[in-house]
Amino acid sequence: PVAHWALASLRRVRAPGGDGGALSLTPEPDDAWGDAEGDESLLISDPEMIRAIEEVCADLDRRPSRLPQLLRLLGWFAAAAALAAALAVWGLPWATQRLADLVPPAQERKLGDAVMARQIEAIGVGERPVCSTPEGDQALDRLSARLLAGVRLHVPVTLQVIRSPEVNAFAAPGGRVAILSGLLETASGPDQVAAVLAHELGHVAHRDGLRALLRQAGTQGLMTLFLGDLAGGSLASLTQMALDSSYSREMEAEADAFAHAMLTDAGLPTGALADFFRRLQQVQGAQAEGLAGHFASHPDLGARVEAAEAADQLQGRPWRPALEDADWIALKEICAD
Repeated sequence: PVAHWALASLRRVRAPGGDGGALSLTPEPDDAWGDAEGDESLLISDPEMIRAIEEVCADLDRRPSRLPQLLRLLGWFAAAAALAAALAVWGLPWATQRLADLVPPAQERKLGDAVMARQIEAIGVGERPVCSTPEGDQALDRLSARLLAGVRLHVPVTLQVIRSPEVNAFAAPGGRVAILSGLLETASGPDQVAAVLAHELGHVAHRDGLRALLRQAGTQGLMTLFLGDLAGGSLASLTQMALDSSYSREMEAEADAFAHAMLTDAGLPTGALADFFRRLQQVQGAQAEGLAGHFASHPDLGARVEAAEAADQLQGRPWRPALEDADWIALKEICAD
């Protein structure tokens, strides 16, 4: 014999033009997703043989059920979706951190300059949106030196005050940090500004702006940054992606922890950051804007208040404020002209 076909596997081949009374048979294929007819067929014209086969093979015209294969396909789809979710939750943050470490600081700085310029253009008020006075600049330098004493970052930090009514502060890639004048006008004192600034410096230290950008832009963004192709449309596209990207809850928690350590090393109370979070809790019921929107997009403010209070090493003991009174006044009035 050249082949053996089990009787239970035999299926009738439906010939489109008719078979003149003959019976064409084929074995059921193993893969039910394939053609219902196999690659081989047997044509029988003997009427007695045809009657005998039809008597013992009641399922000649049955077609295989595709439900098991469909369930198998759905199972593979569910497994792929679970894997994609796992990569998004755990793999992507790890990968973006590793990829961000590959980007040269000079390229990150160039991107940060473009992002900051777009931000100033978008939110700055007046003909001179960047505020600067000799006394105010000196106060800002003293505040920066107080916080960054003993801290080594991968890029130098550049602080600016932007004229804007928003209560906000933000960090762009490459060490560019901006304080909006609305924050200076409404802060309870220099310690609160220092606390918010320490949080933004945490984003600088962890390269969160770049990580968020790579998470959104993917491999193409990495190659553009790494190879130095930051001209024309590439720079504009990456800049817009950087503006649209947002920090994850994990990034915010890491920036909080960095701020706690920085404030403690600077001899400042971490309770100032807790006070600021309490203020944001009060505005969450209304439309949160500016810095309120930035922080309030992460709903665990209560836990962050507790963490900031728990990290306070001063415990009510006296401390030297982040700025002396004269410097604080100069900083608050840096946009007064």
